[in-house]
Amino acid sequence: MADFQAKSDVFLNWFKSQSGATYDSRLQLTDLRDRGAGRGIIATSDIPAETDLFTIPRKSVISVENSELSKKLPRIFTGLKNLDADGDDGMADGDDEEESLSMPDPWLDLIMVMVYEYLQGDNSAWKTYFEVLPNSFDTLMFWGQSELNELQASAVKDKVGKESADEMFKTKVLPVVKAHEDVFYSAGAQKLSDEQIVELAHRMGSIIMAYAFDLENNEEDEDDEQEGWVQDLEGTQAMGMVPMADMLNADAEFNAHLNHGEDTLTMTSLREIKAGEEVLNYYGPLPNCDLLRRYGYTSAKHSRYDVVEVPWEIISSTIDKRFTGKKGALDEEEMEEGFVLERDSGEPDDTGINTHPTKFVGFPEELEEQVCQVIAPAMGISLDKGPNKVQRRQLKHTFFEIMDAVVPARLAQYGTTVEQDEQLLKNTDLEGRHRMAVSVRLGEKQLLKEAKAFIPAQLEKYKPVQEEEEGRSAKRQKR
Repeated sequence: MADFQAKSDVFLNWFKSQSGATYDSRLQLTDLRDRGAGRGIIATSDIPAETDLFTIPRKSVISVENSELSKKLPRIFTGLKNLDADGDDGMADGDDEEESLSMPDPWLDLIMVMVYEYLQGDNSAWKTYFEVLPNSFDTLMFWGQSELNELQASAVKDKVGKESADEMFKTKVLPVVKAHEDVFYSAGAQKLSDEQIVELAHRMGSIIMAYAFDLENNEEDEDDEQEGWVQDLEGTQAMGMVPMADMLNADAEFNAHLNHGEDTLTMTSLREIKAGEEVLNYYGPLPNCDLLRRYGYTSAKHSRYDVVEVPWEIISSTIDKRFTGKKGALDEEEMEEGFVLERDSGEPDDTGINTHPTKFVGFPEELEEQVCQVIAPAMGISLDKGPNKVQRRQLKHTFFEIMDAVVPARLAQYGTTVEQDEQLLKNTDLEGRHRMAVSVRLGEKQLLKEAKAFIPAQLEKYKPVQEEEEGRSAKRQKR
């Protein structure tokens, strides 16, 4: 623990020494491992809203722009225009190998920079910063099979992307390092084996996934639907590691926000932060499955954003059991293989507080359209001509009847019940990855239960007209 805090103190002194950096004296960089949160920042006394907590000069950010690697090997970076007056980038004419090693996106660009800066050791301006970056991770990339199995039927198990990441690092990162050892290693430095280089790339990729910032457009949400590291954060915007800003932990309710200026980045309080409170950032409205996949933790407050994926295979099987007649054919190119169920959850207000109530309000329109396309012919309804009012009602009712069977079938794919998972989480001995896995699968099951509870009212709303009339007649007779 002493060594952990000592590294924090050294890092804080390094940060304060950066030209243009500021740090509010009411902040404390502290050890929060007892909360499972690593390093974090707490307020030692009350801090008013709209206070600049700390400022980071852009030149202190680890980025392609700030790294010497961009000057030494400009051609390996996406769209980088870093040529001398003669238009020479330092590579030999016709160097096809270099062209083949070109990085496809800013994600890989930053991985390459991080690998380079790490290998520079004492020669890197960010050596002290690297000392406080993690060596181990709880992101799904590093889970064993038995640990992944605890996620049960969660679709997130298919989004780990480790094999793709391995292939990417072996074909994109490793060849660059091997081809330019004179650039990546200082004189006399011990060279890493191929396996060690790939392992280092994995570490840097994990750090970037958990801590990197979009440096050009802070307002746009990152794409959280991508799988693994190959596609995550894909785009054209520059990315960077922002010292001190990445020391903040994050939650669905938060009290600080990073503002991007021309020359500096400033963390500002959104509301009053009381003494003893942790300063928290925001990663966006992510479900716990994605929070775990990308950042290696779960949060009770993020459960409001939980989702569950329902594969078309279950829906199609349910339809086949109900209809024996000729069903509609789906265009394979346009057919969705799965659908995401979610709540209407809203987003935090300007102070970082969630005030919007969460509620399951319906199934995806695309799901209903695909189901109806299949069942309409079997029901003798032509979608080409356009169903009449009665037929639309019939389709609606039948759709919800199908969902009434699909949802329990999806629930049955999990190995435990909601009640069993809730009991497991009450066990204080349940720790680490097992607890996080239970939290993820429980959140998905709770959402499925809400979807199931939503259906009876819809069946009543869209019940066939004949049944409705018979119900009214029966009521009149009782009178």
